[in-house]
Parts: sequence; structure tokens; C-alpha cells
Amino acid sequence: MSEITYRLVKEEDFPFIKDMYVKLDKYFRTLNLRLPEPEDVGQVWLDSFVRTLEKFSQVHIAEMDEEVVGFMLSRVLRVPPYWGGVMVGTLSDMWILKKARRRGVGDKLSRLALEWLREQDVHSIEIQVLEDNLASWKLYENMGFKPELRQARLLWEDYIEEDDA
Repeated sequence: MSEITYRLVKEEDFPFIKDMYVKLDKYFRTLNLRLPEPEDVGQVWLDSFVRTLEKFSQVHIAEMDEEVVGFMLSRVLRVPPYWGGVMVGTLSDMWILKKARRRGVGDKLSRLALEWLREQDVHSIEIQVLEDNLASWKLYENMGFKPELRQARLLWEDYIEEDDA
């Protein structure tokens, strides 16, 4: 079995992780993500963090046989003043190719991202995991994450008017 190595993203990795994000987005939609899909979603995703790379965002890469087989995006942001105004880290996106799954890659990428966020001296780490993504929930619960708030989305076609109730 091939060895998996880990490193920080390089600009030449951008086309690979962009294509991998497209697969991640497709997976999100099978788990009932109900937000619009932008045209060229991979590029839109890449553009959302590339200018802050190494300052307020970081991508950790998993490689096998010199091929990128997984990535994890982490970011630093400030919560609103009414929640203390502290800097928090986020683990926001991770994708692992099938051939590298079940080998601890998700755990390792997450822990590398957590260590980078610790170096950024953030107060805490936040995650958003789709309700039906049970594998991710289990991974993060095993690391010590505790549910804190619940998020839901109302689409207008689902809205129950007062007269309809």
C-alpha cells in the first residue's frame, strides 16, 4: 500500500484542488445542501480564500504516489463583538479521493489544520457539517467537538404562510 504524505498547498496544486472541490460540492448536494450552485463553483471556491492564503487561510494536502488525493481548508475569522469579538478557526472543506479513504487521511488533515489554527492563536475552532454527513460528524466528535448551535434553511417554496397553518 502506498504511503500518504502531507504538506501545505502550492499554487501548482490549485487546478487539482479546484476539481476536487467540484466533487465535494456535488456530494454536498446529495446531502441536501439547498443553496444555489454558482457557475464554475470550483473557481469561485478557490477565489474565496486564495488571496488570504497563509495569513487567514490554509490548505493542507494529502499526496499518494506524487498525486494529490485530499485537501482540507481552514480559515481564521473574527466572531461578532456581541460574542466576544475573538478570532476563531474554521475547518470548512475537506475532500479525499476514494483510493485514499479509510486510511486516516481525514483525521490527519483535520489535525494538521487544527495545529495551524493553534499557531494562529485562535480562541476556538468551528465546523459546519451537513446534517446527513454522518462520517464527518463522527470524525469531529472523536476529536472532541461538541454541538453548539443548530442551523436550518427555509426556502420560500417551503414557507408555510399563516393562513395555510
